[in-house]
Amino acid sequence: MHQRDDPHDDDFPAPRVTWRVPDARRLPALEPYADVVGRVPDVMVRETVWDTFDGVLAAAGVELVRGEDGTWTVDRGEGPERLADRSTDAPVPELAVHLRGRPLTAVRLRDTTTSLLVLHSRDGRVRAEVADVRVDEGSPDEAVLRAGRWWALADDGSGHALVRGVERALRDAAEDADTDAGGPDTDGGGAAAADRAPVPRLAPLRLPSTSHRPRSGTAARFVVDALATLRADVVRVDPLVRRREPDAVHALRGSLRRIRSVLAVYRGALDRDASESVRRSLGAVGRAAGTVRDAEVLAASVQMLAGRAPEGLVDDATLAGLVGRMGSAHGDATAGFDEVLCSAEWFSALDALDALIADAPPGPRAGDAVRPFVERRLHRERRRMRRVRDAATRSADLEVLHDARKAARRLRSAIDAAGGFADAHRHLGRLRRAQASLGDGLDAANAVAALRHEADFTAGVLATVGRQRADRRLRRGRELLARL
Repeated sequence: MHQRDDPHDDDFPAPRVTWRVPDARRLPALEPYADVVGRVPDVMVRETVWDTFDGVLAAAGVELVRGEDGTWTVDRGEGPERLADRSTDAPVPELAVHLRGRPLTAVRLRDTTTSLLVLHSRDGRVRAEVADVRVDEGSPDEAVLRAGRWWALADDGSGHALVRGVERALRDAAEDADTDAGGPDTDGGGAAAADRAPVPRLAPLRLPSTSHRPRSGTAARFVVDALATLRADVVRVDPLVRRREPDAVHALRGSLRRIRSVLAVYRGALDRDASESVRRSLGAVGRAAGTVRDAEVLAASVQMLAGRAPEGLVDDATLAGLVGRMGSAHGDATAGFDEVLCSAEWFSALDALDALIADAPPGPRAGDAVRPFVERRLHRERRRMRRVRDAATRSADLEVLHDARKAARRLRSAIDAAGGFADAHRHLGRLRRAQASLGDGLDAANAVAALRHEADFTAGVLATVGRQRADRRLRRGRELLARL
C-alpha cells in the first residue's frame, strides 16, 4: 500500500547508482519488490548560478551556486562544497584566483525537484531509497534553456533481495538512457557504478577552448604540460592561503618556485621573452610569500631551539614574550601578503602564465624531440649545480650556501618535471637530503642572527644552541653536496 514516509537520516548512504533519463518516462512499479513503498512529498529547491559576464568560472570548470537560504556552494568538479560564513556576500575571496577582479553576476536559475520513494522490507527496515530528480535551468530573463532528469538508488549496503530487484527494475526501465551522462552501463555495472560520484545536476557550462597545443612529443608540448600541472597546484592552493590554512603559504611558494625552475631549466622550448616575463612576475609574488614564510620559520625555529636548550636555562616568561613578538611580525607579514593576493600584480602574473600555457609561443627548440631536449637541459643544469657545489664546499659564507641550496632545489624541480623522459631520478634522494640539511642549518643561522638583537640571558642561550645546530647541519649539508 502506498503511504507517506520520512526520508532517511544523515547516516544513510549517498546514492550508489544513477541513471540519466532523457525523457519523461515514469519510474517502474516498485511495489512487487518491497513490503511497503513510502512516498515523501516532492521537494523543490531553487538555486542561482553565479559567474562573470564572460563565463570565467564556467571556462575553468567551476560552478558557484547560491541557495534560497543565502548559502553558497562551489563545485570544482568533485561535487558541491559548502562555503562557510558566506551567507550574504558573494564569496569572491574563495574564487579570486579565477575571477581576478571581475565582478560576479547571476547567470542562471536552477530548479531541482526531487521525488523520493522509501522502500521497506518485511521486517520494517528501510532497505533502499529511489529518487527521481528533475533539474530545469534557464537564464534569469529568459525561458528554460536546459532540462535534465536522473534516477538515483541508495541502499543500506546489505545486498538484500529487495535492493537487487529494485536495481534490476530501474536498469531495465532506463536501459536506453544516455549512459554517457553519468549513469552506469546498460548491464548495471554495479562495481563501476559504485565508483562514480552521482551528482544530480547538469554539468557546468564550459566555454570552448581556444588554446594552441604544440605537437605531441615535442619540447614545447612537454614544457606546456608541465606548466599546466603546476598551474593547477597554484589554483588549488590559492584559496587555502586566503583562508590562512597551515602550510598553505609554503605550498604556494613552492609551486611558484617549481614553475620558475621549469621555465629556467627548459629554456628554448618556449619564447624567451614571454617565459622571462612570467618568471619575473611570479618571482615578485614569490618573494612576498617568502617574507611570510621566513617569519613563520623564525618563530618555529626559536620554539625548537628552546626545546633543545639545557633544562633550567630558558625563562618561560621571556620565551613567551620573544615568541609573541615574532608571532606579531608573522601576522603583519601575512596581512601584507593578503594584499598582494588581491593586487593587480598577482592577477597579471596569473594572466601571463595562462597566456603562456594557452598560446605556447615557440622558442628555438620548440620542435625538438622531447627526450634528447630534456637530457641536454638536465646535463647543463647538473654542470651548473657542480660549479655552485664546488664553491659551497670551500666556503663558510651563508650566501654561498644559500645559493647551493637554491641550485639543488632547482635541479630537483627540473628532474621532477622530467618524469619518465630522463633517467635521473636516482639523484632525487641525494638532492633532497642536501637541500634539507642546508635548509635546517640556514634556518638555525637566521634564528641566531635575530636573537643577537635581544639583550637578555634567554636569548643568549637560544643563540648558543642555534649556533651549534647551524654548524652541525651546514657541515652535514656540505658533505652531502660533495657527494652529488
